[in-house]
Amino acid sequence: MLQDLNRKKRTRQLIWLGVLIIVLLFIASGPRGTVQLVNFMSQKQDLEGEIRGLEAKKKELEALKEKIEKDPDYIEKIAREKYKMRKKGEKVYQVIEEDK
Repeated sequence: MLQDLNRKKRTRQLIWLGVLIIVLLFIASGPRGTVQLVNFMSQKQDLEGEIRGLEAKKKELEALKEKIEKDPDYIEKIAREKYKMRKKGEKVYQVIEEDK
């Protein structure tokens, strides 16, 4: 009789343990489980960092746009340096350095 009670108690404990393991596995690995949640949080942090970088780049480009629109000296500098332009009648000398 005592063995039957112990066996029933042990069986009940194993069943509860099995149910608990199944519930924990579902919570941890389901579509809304903790593993997925951690992955989403990591992705969110990465995307927020990318957003901050893009916002900084946007500010730089807006400042450059304003400079191009309002600063004729800057436009002239770019035209001379990047596009090798010169004013009419102006001579441009190019210095070529010799390798040592």
